[in-house]
Amino acid sequence: MKGPATVPHEQRQFIVLVTLCAGMFMAILDVNVINIATISIRSEFHASVSAITWAVDAYNLSLCGLMLSGGTLADRYGSRRIWLSGLVLFTCASLGCGMSVAMWQLILFRILQGAGAALFIPASFSLLSAGWPDRHARQQAIGMFGGLVSVAAAAGPVLGGVLVGDFGWRSIFLINLPVGLYGICSGYRLLPAALPSRLRALDFTGQVLAMATLGCLSWVLIQLPEQEWGQSALPFMALASLLCAGGFVMVERKSASPMLPLVFFRSLAFNLANLSGFFINVCYFGSLYALSLILQQYWHYTPFQSGMALLPLAFFLFVGNLSAGRLMRRWGIKKQMVTGLLAGSAGYAGMILLNGQITLLVFISMALLAGGVAFAVPPMTAVVLAGRTRDTAGTASAIHTTFRQTGSLVGIALAGLIFSCTQAPITVLMGLSALVHLLLALMNAVMHSDIP
Repeated sequence: MKGPATVPHEQRQFIVLVTLCAGMFMAILDVNVINIATISIRSEFHASVSAITWAVDAYNLSLCGLMLSGGTLADRYGSRRIWLSGLVLFTCASLGCGMSVAMWQLILFRILQGAGAALFIPASFSLLSAGWPDRHARQQAIGMFGGLVSVAAAAGPVLGGVLVGDFGWRSIFLINLPVGLYGICSGYRLLPAALPSRLRALDFTGQVLAMATLGCLSWVLIQLPEQEWGQSALPFMALASLLCAGGFVMVERKSASPMLPLVFFRSLAFNLANLSGFFINVCYFGSLYALSLILQQYWHYTPFQSGMALLPLAFFLFVGNLSAGRLMRRWGIKKQMVTGLLAGSAGYAGMILLNGQITLLVFISMALLAGGVAFAVPPMTAVVLAGRTRDTAGTASAIHTTFRQTGSLVGIALAGLIFSCTQAPITVLMGLSALVHLLLALMNAVMHSDIP
């Protein structure tokens, strides 16, 4: 494979960062861009609610289930090679989603999209470590990288509303094609060729058990609103999920080359970063999914109007991340993490007052919520990568991203369950999210030791 092109160092670093951001933007965007299109897809395919939920969460399922193996492959065969392979698969699967003529095809290609993202996301973090060896420069790059990730998370409904309203639901997938082609061409020329480490073997048994655990859990959470517990396969699937999870832990403890090395979890800071990332995504993506449904089904917003109603989230995520990387150098990781979580808690609490229109108080609450997420993401990433070597950075980042994306998977499923079981889903979701963020802030304030 051809090596990176000869380009001035600073210019090459900037282009590499843009290239990595392009891939990550698509990966995170596709977590929730489909939310705005669910009604249009249901109408065309005459799909059930559970089928639509599977289309939304199929991407998260394969992304979460395969992420750890993606990190292992990046460490074993080289992050550049795996990044390019994942982006090719993701781009081709996006074309398949846009050309689907049946619901099962859309779900299948969404699974393949998630598999592609599971390859290039951990490789992205490994390439960041290789391209920015200086810790302070790397923190700034992580801040910019995490900023675009957070903007993508909020831009999904906004961009989805514009595309679905003007070009139809297929456009939310086809828009990935030019971005993917740019990433492939630019990455092939400029990404650093990190040396592979062939000492780590792929943990096939662990991978199967991980996918079985998440698959059974997803089945229970998605099907629960439509099926009676005692007259369906739900108890069996719940038991199967628990058994597979237990088997996974046992296999990882005894494996000579585990996909989830337990040695990483000896660090309290690493554990707190993963726990915080999981619950931040549970709250954020669950709330965003519920907001998209409420705006269109309860308050009869058009896709475009729904996207515009959620635009403040995208704006304040972008503004927050412009300063997050720089402030982390001045404040330190612990202070910025706690500040972000407290702001997020206040924002979720204010969102309880949302009732059919975006008032000034709701606007301020969106600013606090989005700003809190923006401030919390870069410190978590910095903690995960702190002290990692090039041959372990991919696995460490894959563990963290797996926790975060599992949070997205669980959050969307739980939001659907709450949406169907209560008359006030916004009050329940936002109230619980505010409480969770407050507890996370207290945990990080008391237990977290800052990194010098």
